[in-house]
Amino acid sequence: MKELNEKKMNEKKMNEKELREKEWNEKEWKEIPDGKEAGAWKIMRKVWALYEKEREVFWYLVCGAGTTVVNLATYWLCVNLLRMPTAVSTSVAWLFSVTFAYVTNRTFVFRSTNRTLQSVLKEIGTFFGARVCSGALDVVLMVCLVDMMHFPQMWMKVFVNVLVTVLNYIFSKCIVFRKRDRLAEMEEGNGCQCEAE
Repeated sequence: MKELNEKKMNEKKMNEKELREKEWNEKEWKEIPDGKEAGAWKIMRKVWALYEKEREVFWYLVCGAGTTVVNLATYWLCVNLLRMPTAVSTSVAWLFSVTFAYVTNRTFVFRSTNRTLQSVLKEIGTFFGARVCSGALDVVLMVCLVDMMHFPQMWMKVFVNVLVTVLNYIFSKCIVFRKRDRLAEMEEGNGCQCEAE
């Protein structure tokens, strides 16, 4: 019961924050100047509307780019400076990048409202579990493409990262940070459904 009350409080805080942001944005966009500046304001309004509509995808791409940089830099350091084998380098790069990805996805992309220790630990476990699947695919593809087929290491790493990023978005959106049907969750306990869009 205490956890349910905490969830309701967190949801209420998030709803109030989102409402304040929306009111502020609407107020700002009503004051559009006349003349030559009006065209620029119209473009800005369209860009802002697109951002609001696709905010999650935008932040996933930004955080995904950061995760990719962490992954590639770690991999390069492991291979070139520490002289680790491909599989070990890929695994170390995976660990660093997944930790970075969890923090940024939770905070900026999916704006998780889980606050209780139990719900956060479940979220972390699910996130890392999903990433184990994509991480295993990363290692297998890198070993096959680089060690067996002798393709260039960094080009293959970029290619595999793009594939893994798409899979990770699907896992995160539909499994880890899915929007829960709050009414069904309250009535049925922990039952949840993926948000239909």
